[in-house]
Amino acid sequence: MKIAYDKKVDSLNVTLRIGKVEKTIEVAPEVFLDVDKNGNPLYLEIVGVRAKIGSDFSKITIGKKSVPVSLLAM
Repeated sequence: MKIAYDKKVDSLNVTLRIGKVEKTIEVAPEVFLDVDKNGNPLYLEIVGVRAKIGSDFSKITIGKKSVPVSLLAM
């Protein structure tokens, strides 16, 4: 899994697995999930993420594990 923040568009991008995107589903306002032809999740994007979850993207905590976030300056 790879997690990255894009400052230019204020989006958090999570790569769950690499694959060919068959379709994109908007699972909530400005939250998009890309799936493959079998419906397996590949990528998750949250647009306007600062308003949704805050602004500290140095790490994200999942359960008891902290995951570093790479900052993209695109």
